[in-house]
Amino acid sequence: MPAMTNEAAPRERDPFLEAVGRVTVAGAHLDRHLHSLLGSLAFEPTLLVLANAEGTARLIELCELALKCYNHDDPAALADVKDCLTRAKALKDKRNTVVHSLFMQAEDGNGLEAMRPVRKTLGHSVTPITIGKMESLAKEIEELQSDLFRAGWNIRAPLTGMARMHRPGEPAEAAAE
Repeated sequence: MPAMTNEAAPRERDPFLEAVGRVTVAGAHLDRHLHSLLGSLAFEPTLLVLANAEGTARLIELCELALKCYNHDDPAALADVKDCLTRAKALKDKRNTVVHSLFMQAEDGNGLEAMRPVRKTLGHSVTPITIGKMESLAKEIEELQSDLFRAGWNIRAPLTGMARMHRPGEPAEAAAE
């Protein structure tokens, strides 16, 4: 009787699926960073518990609500948070195109198309997409995550007496102003 092994033959890597996976993971990390930003904007435990099960769109809405309801004295930090939330909205839509689509070979044979249902009776909207576009989208989302952390830190810095964080490439003196 031959010996049984649990080892399967290694599967060939699929760059397309890896790119979709990177966008998906980056999107999940984006939600975590938005939740953290919400905690920086409104240190309100009840709101944070409510936000635990929310998706990206709702987290963005809650952050915008916190900006309106709580007093933040630093106009530069406030503008930075608003900029991050605007970018988050745009990247959320791009991420959803990747994560919630069916993919097929493009009609011209070059690349792929992401198909999303418009409505059951109307068919699908089709967006051309490449592995390179998905990789750059994942990178954009990752860059936004660090910007969200910095914005949350800077909005809270005056209340805690901590120094502001500067943007990469920006002199430290500019962040202190």
